[in-house]
Amino acid sequence: MPERHLNKKNKLVLFASSMIVIPAINQLLQTGQLAGVVVPNRQEPGTQHLVQQLQQAGIPFQVYLNEQPDHILPVIDQWQADAGLTYTFHSLLPGSIRQAFRFGLYNLHASPLPRYRGAMPLYWQIRNGETQTSLTIIQTEDEADSGDIVLQQPLPIHDRDTLNTLANTMAAQAPGLILEFLEKLASDGLHPVPQEDEPTLAPMPKPEDLVVDWNTMTSTDISAMARAGNPQFNGAVVTCRQSHIALMQATSVAHPKYGVEPGTILHIGEPEGMIVATVDGALRLDIIMVTEGLFSGLAFAERFNLDAGMRFS
Repeated sequence: MPERHLNKKNKLVLFASSMIVIPAINQLLQTGQLAGVVVPNRQEPGTQHLVQQLQQAGIPFQVYLNEQPDHILPVIDQWQADAGLTYTFHSLLPGSIRQAFRFGLYNLHASPLPRYRGAMPLYWQIRNGETQTSLTIIQTEDEADSGDIVLQQPLPIHDRDTLNTLANTMAAQAPGLILEFLEKLASDGLHPVPQEDEPTLAPMPKPEDLVVDWNTMTSTDISAMARAGNPQFNGAVVTCRQSHIALMQATSVAHPKYGVEPGTILHIGEPEGMIVATVDGALRLDIIMVTEGLFSGLAFAERFNLDAGMRFS
């Protein structure tokens, strides 16, 4: 077991790919505990914005190459980091990198593990109607998201949370949890607990996962689906006249169904807006996005000449 020094501030390497980590980076800079940042070799906007921020701030960073993972080992040694933490970093790192840190490599995951292992835990938690989640720090192992839990912080999920609002809430809470982790790491105060319950998975949604099925989905299902996909996955995809529209927000409402099939427009007008039948009730389509722009449900119906009785497929 590596020796702990109570008076020494352990330094951390962050493995990150998203601007969500900026509050954590700022906190670690303030406490003098950021050794450097490792970013993936990706052209995604979030990663590129993060790289720009690191360059502008003069923060040391290194690009990670999946085909040459060990090329960052000399950099980690040069940074003299005590531990590593993957946070929004989706590449599974090999044992050689885990062993490069004297206190090991850890992962910050946005779910109450072992539930929602995978790349998109927040999406599936919102979509499944969860009311509470957790920020969880685990030891990194060969299998993704399977390591022992060393620290966990519960957080509520609001019934109006979208993917971004929940991600921003977690981004604001993560710096405090990371500092607590480093303090306990320095004082030998971490007590790993195995993940004993049956895991559930939270993979990146496939295109077919994002399409509303009016014949099986309840009003609550569709509303949650829209929030979970807002904005990264264009909400919930609805087929209208053989074209796809993005349902960004919807609300369950009380309204007569008149015995029509799910997906049928029940009402268009003020002040209720556009209301559609579902398998268990009715749903108001609040916000719709198409290539022409963002519309309220009512404005969309009026602009594109939708009528009550028409059915979304």
